[in-house]
This record gives sequence, structure tokens and C-alpha cells, in this order.
Amino acid sequence: MKVLFLTSSPGYGHTRAAEAIDLALRNRYPDIETQCLDVTHLLDEDVSAAVKDGYLRMTAEHPELYQKLYDMDKDLYRQLAGKTPPDKELVEFLTEQQHRWYPDVNEHSLFSFANSYKNLDSALINTLINGICYRPRFPAGRLVLQGLLGLVYSILASRLKNYVTSYGPDLLVATQMYPNALLSRSIQKGVITQPIIGVPTDYGAHGVWVRDTTHLYCVGHERVAQSLIEQGVSAGRIQVTGIPLMPAFENPPSQARARQNLGLDDRPTILITGGQCGIGTLDAVRQLVLDESRPYRVLVTASNSLGGQSELEYLARINPDRFRLYSWTDDMVSLLRAADVVVGKPGGLTVSETLACGRPFIATCCLGGQEAHNVQFLKEHGAGLRVELPDLPGALHTLFDNPDELRQMKKRAEQQGHRYAAKTVVTQIENLEREKRIGRWQRHSAQE
Repeated sequence: MKVLFLTSSPGYGHTRAAEAIDLALRNRYPDIETQCLDVTHLLDEDVSAAVKDGYLRMTAEHPELYQKLYDMDKDLYRQLAGKTPPDKELVEFLTEQQHRWYPDVNEHSLFSFANSYKNLDSALINTLINGICYRPRFPAGRLVLQGLLGLVYSILASRLKNYVTSYGPDLLVATQMYPNALLSRSIQKGVITQPIIGVPTDYGAHGVWVRDTTHLYCVGHERVAQSLIEQGVSAGRIQVTGIPLMPAFENPPSQARARQNLGLDDRPTILITGGQCGIGTLDAVRQLVLDESRPYRVLVTASNSLGGQSELEYLARINPDRFRLYSWTDDMVSLLRAADVVVGKPGGLTVSETLACGRPFIATCCLGGQEAHNVQFLKEHGAGLRVELPDLPGALHTLFDNPDELRQMKKRAEQQGHRYAAKTVVTQIENLEREKRIGRWQRHSAQE
């Protein structure tokens, strides 16, 4: 059997979930062939980097704009399609992003594919940006923009279709919504005949996930299943499996063993994490390390791409007894189990790993969109909080001053964890393959 995993960056959680399913498949079927494709790699390298950088900048510096994009705000999409003049914030963001990656491009190159672009992708993205930003100056710009948006979608969909056709997998597993959507036309036309499994990696289901062409959805919780049903997906196409995690989360160590492994004592311990990009990490650390009213131990997992890495290293040197800095790729299971509480950015995988380790999560940096779903899930199930940074020390004081409540939060968190989700997804894959074999046998019998 050949399985192709489809992801999209930025957002390492999508890839991490695919890796977890891949490992579970390989453990059960050592001879299986698998491959993982980040669909942004179908773009020119510079364009791909510009898009990823733009996503991170938008989430960190323009959260309201990002929320509108995520919500498919009709007014924003009318601006992108050239039907209405763009807002100042949108123009400023796109112009600045363009200058960061294509400093030689200006309004005079509007709709000019003969400009000094090195390839089609760079010509398309710059023409699209210019068309949005300078649309009021060009009466025909609206028609061109609408055509461009359709062309960009068609090109990406065609490249993905060609990749799938060339690789020839037996099954497709999408852990991000855009690859799932890009394949829908090819499946409808019968060009792609392999079944596709959608695996959302958050605690909410965006409308882009909803496709008649998706054979099965493996979701993290009943609330995600209900959301899909409300959007028209039949219950028979949904299985609640949990969000896939790496094998180490299946049997995490006790807190005592985890602390022993890390050389830690038994004082109250907080883990701060900002995901792959380290968003919000430094701000949270400043709040706690500079608060000397409580003897908390603070553990931090920091991304190599974090801009404040030098300051974190400095704080670790001058506070060796209270503050320890770890690489983002270090043993997350031991770090999570050693902690009493986890603080940071509520990405889907981070929240899932935290729950699997039975730890409450305090979100101090929520990017909106899918992370808003994750925060709401934590609050609904009493397994976490949303706290503004200035209020973080007080919230932690309250929690540690009420040990019974902290124990209950840990218990509720563990109840929501799905340690064996990856294996459960593999079981669904096996069921799907069994259905395919039965279907082939029935068709063969009918022909005889």
C-alpha cells in the first residue's frame, strides 16, 4: 500500500500529525510506502517563503485582518476580488510584504507579466498584490483580479493533481484543509479516484474542510464532528479519533520520573511554549521570571527562529535556579509531564499533547481563527484558561493556591486527551482498505 500525506505550512502541527500517522502505519506495516507533500512546495521557493512569512506577520501583527481572512469575511474577499476598494490596513500590509520580498516591484509594473520576474509564480503574486492595492486607478482591474484569483487556484490544483497522479498512491491523507479543497475538482471529474481522508488538527472545523469528495473525516473531538454535521457532512463519514500524536505520548512518564529525568526538584513548575515559531514565548517569560513573589520553576521550549533567543539565554544565565531553557525539539513528553501547568500559544497539536499528558493549558497568545476554537474547547471542558499577559502571574497564583482545583483541572485535561489517536486513525485506514477490497470483489463477482 502507498499513502500520500498532504500538509501545508506554516503551522508545524499539520506535518506533525501526518508524521504520527505515518509512524503508526509503519509500526504495523513495515513494508508500507509513504510520502509527505507540503503543498506550498509546489510554488516557487521565494514565493513560498513570502507566503509563509506573510502568514506569520499577519497573525502576529495584524490579528484582526487574519481573523477576517479565516472567517472568509465577505467584505474582505470583495476587496481581494477587486469588487470594492481595499481597506488601508490591507493595502499597507500587502505593500510592506511585497517590498520585503520583491523590493524592485512597484505600481508601474501593474499587470505586467513582461517585467523582470524570474518565473510565473512571482509574476502572479506581484500582479495580484498590485491589482488589489492599486485597483481604484484601473477600471479593468476588477475583471483581471477575478481572473487572477481563479488562475492561481487552477494552477495550484493542477500541480497537486499532477503530483498525485505521478506518485500513484492508494490513499490520500490530508492534515490541512487547503490540499483537501484543491483536490475536490479532480476527484469530481474522476481524474483522482483514490479515497481521501481529512484529519483536522484543531478543535473546530472550518468550512473549507467541508467537501463531498472527502471520503472520511477523522476528527479530534465530538464537537468537531457536530460542527461538520451542521455544515452538511453525513455522520457516517465522520469518526472521532483524537488528533494524532507521536508514539512517545502513548505512555508518558509519571511526573516524578519526568522531573527526575530532567534533574528537577518538586517545586511548582510551569512550562512555557510558543510552538515552532516561538510566538509569545518571550513575553510570557518576562511576566514570570521578573515576578519574584513566588518560587516557581519556569521551563521554556524555544524555537531556533525565535527573535528573542539571546534575551532568553541571558535570563537563563542570571536565573539558573528558576529558569531553564530547552530546544523546541527536546523531549516534549517529559517537559509536559514535569510541569504542573502549560502556558503559551494554543495550537491544535500543542493543546492535544498537553491534554494527553494531563496538564491544564493557559493560553496567553491566541492568534484567533483555529486557535480560538482550541481556547473555547479548553474552557468548555474546564481544562484551560484564556489569560491576558499582565494577568498571568495572578492567574497562576490563584491556581497554585487552590491545589484541589489544580488537581481537578489536571484530571479534566487527561479525560480529554487521546494518547492513541494515531493508531485509531490507522484502524480507520484499515477499515477503508477493507471496504475497497470488498467493493472490488463484488464488482468482479457481478461481472462474472
